[in-house]
Amino acid sequence: MHSLTPDQLLEAIGGTVDELPSGAFTGTGSIGRVVTDSRVVEPGDLFVALPGDRRHGGEYLEDAARRGAMAAVVGPAAGRYPGLSCVRVADSLQALWDLAAWNRDRCSAVRIAVTGSYAKTTTRQMIHQLLSSCGSTVQSPRNYNNHVGLPLSLLSMDPSDRFGVFEVAASGRGEIGPLAELVQPSVGVLTGLGRAHLGGFGTFESVVREKCRLLESVQDGGLVVVPVECRDRLKGIGDRHEWVTVGVETEADIVARGVEHNSGELRFEVEGVRFCLQVAGRHFVSSALSAIAVARRLGIADAKMAELLSTFRTASGRCRVQQTDRGTVIDDSYNASPESMLAACRVLSEWTTGGRRVLVLGDMAELGEHTAECHVELGAAVASSVGIDRLWAAGSWADATVASAVDAGMPRESTWSGESVEQLLESLPGLLEAGDTVLVKGSREARMERVVQQFCQVEP
Repeated sequence: MHSLTPDQLLEAIGGTVDELPSGAFTGTGSIGRVVTDSRVVEPGDLFVALPGDRRHGGEYLEDAARRGAMAAVVGPAAGRYPGLSCVRVADSLQALWDLAAWNRDRCSAVRIAVTGSYAKTTTRQMIHQLLSSCGSTVQSPRNYNNHVGLPLSLLSMDPSDRFGVFEVAASGRGEIGPLAELVQPSVGVLTGLGRAHLGGFGTFESVVREKCRLLESVQDGGLVVVPVECRDRLKGIGDRHEWVTVGVETEADIVARGVEHNSGELRFEVEGVRFCLQVAGRHFVSSALSAIAVARRLGIADAKMAELLSTFRTASGRCRVQQTDRGTVIDDSYNASPESMLAACRVLSEWTTGGRRVLVLGDMAELGEHTAECHVELGAAVASSVGIDRLWAAGSWADATVASAVDAGMPRESTWSGESVEQLLESLPGLLEAGDTVLVKGSREARMERVVQQFCQVEP
């Protein structure tokens, strides 16, 4: 973050300072970080007390003070704590946004914004890995991509940073526009369009319109990177930008050819340059091509990119492969949408193994009135995926998924279903066999990482 004094804080967000404790908050000195979780406060930090559905950040002023916060930003109804200076504002979330905009305007980094229905984190991390080779580059920590996480990500930028790569996400209509305006990117990347969060968006057309808001926010003359199959849906955005399309064996600006995936190793060629990534699945090609498009624009040679991406590793829960004494687990537990579930089926069906290929699924969430049809579609897709030997499903829609798979030809004895992940955890030791290759996937609320942990602990 740009160096921030107390006086600059007041200039950026307004507000009034409650009566000062002795020697606490003065116009000199520099504030450390900006945080919204009192548990991570370090000496010198500014704690922004945000309203919440269950608890208000103002309830944690004592904790922030005890950990060394320089001051806190609080709403009008928040209380006080005797040992902590409070800057009182009309809306503490708006103050966080104002502070993020203040920092953005004082940092010259090229800002890249990534949105889409899937693969945002992987694409953001690949772009970050490439751009870090030619200058200090900051990125969204973890998946800080919403109305709280994104301003915190922008506040992590420093004047010395050359690039900033940020995720922008939404679970309903009207969310991306304000976030995109906060970033003010000069590069916008769309990873793809799918049926994630249909419960909030209502229709797929609403998903498309919402994702377009980010591309529309790209500064004039900036770069827009999209999968070639999405281009026709985006024609209404206009031609203020340079458009680059990416795709596999198709008519795109950047094309991957000769794509091969073998048990965690992905190979492809772009204009004569061979890329080899240690990732589990063909679907990672699109993320790599988007990263290549951004890095080309910013002056990195293809051969250098191939070298850099050869060391790329996916984040936890995103098709990360673990070898255990029991067998192989492909941990894709972080989240799930209809499209990413279909990609997972393909990953497992192509996996080279001497044992069984076992697909372990939790429910897909936030699909609204489309929930039933999406789970039925998933079951049929599992049955049609050659090479998947077992389907184990847990959750409210497990029976529907399994029934659809059986109707589509999967033997009933090759399936298992339970109403909860807890039931699956209890049954897991009796279901597993030595040498199994297990792919685990489900929505965030299913917490399927528990299955991964159990799998890795089961004795052979």
